[in-house]
Amino acid sequence: MTRRTVLLTGASGLLGTWLRATAPSAVDVVPLVHRTPLPGGVAADLSDGPSTLDAVGRAAPDLVVHAAYALDEASIVDATANLVVASGEVGAPVVLVSTDAVFAGDGRARAEDDEPDPVADYGRWKTTAEHAVLGGVTGSAVVRLPLIVSLDPLDHVATRIRDGAAAGEPSPWFTDELRQPARADELARAIWRIVALDGSGRAGTWHLPGPERLSRFEIAERYVRALGLSPDAIAGAPTPDGLARPRDLHLTAPRARAAIAWHPGRVLAHWRRARSGECADG
Repeated sequence: MTRRTVLLTGASGLLGTWLRATAPSAVDVVPLVHRTPLPGGVAADLSDGPSTLDAVGRAAPDLVVHAAYALDEASIVDATANLVVASGEVGAPVVLVSTDAVFAGDGRARAEDDEPDPVADYGRWKTTAEHAVLGGVTGSAVVRLPLIVSLDPLDHVATRIRDGAAAGEPSPWFTDELRQPARADELARAIWRIVALDGSGRAGTWHLPGPERLSRFEIAERYVRALGLSPDAIAGAPTPDGLARPRDLHLTAPRARAAIAWHPGRVLAHWRRARSGECADG
């Protein structure tokens, strides 16, 4: 990989932490920070256009990885639009970390070139952000991720289960909502492989699903084993009627398998190793 400077948003978050930890030696990562200072970072409020322009201009990156996580429209749609404009000023492509939730979750297998059909606001906002990125600097890309799994640091699922167990309050998990979990470290390394491609090889949409389709409750059961908790730390429940959530997300990844050899490990096997002390991360 040619030496390059990569501006990383969401650098203090779960995926951002793994992206910093797994960055290739030829990459100089510049964290774009807001509330959490990091060494070598540049500060900006992505919801503010001039602030974003200033930060990106000072960093002068060769490429931007937009991994900031948010759940509100302004922090997803407006922030991404501001980042696309700012990156355009310095000619830097943007690699947007997106989500499987841009799809309806009706059980149909979806490839990278299938059109999004979200059923919830989060998926709709991420779809809008995707369009902004793909309409920006040549060589920009969208990388759709599944449920991200990490035991070090603990992800939000593990934290919720642990905290519920400590309080004596079992956390409920849907038995009829399917996901394709993947390890944070493997996802981070795959994103760097996408970044390393040339502009035309990188541009467009990518899927990075995990190798198994599991219910949220089945996933929670595996966390319980990995964390050494009692099985009664969690409870299964059906998805309530009328709740607008994707029920069965099924990504396929023909492009990622061919171009970056995306063949992630089974999360179950990894958790068993983690519990036995042979592997301590993700």
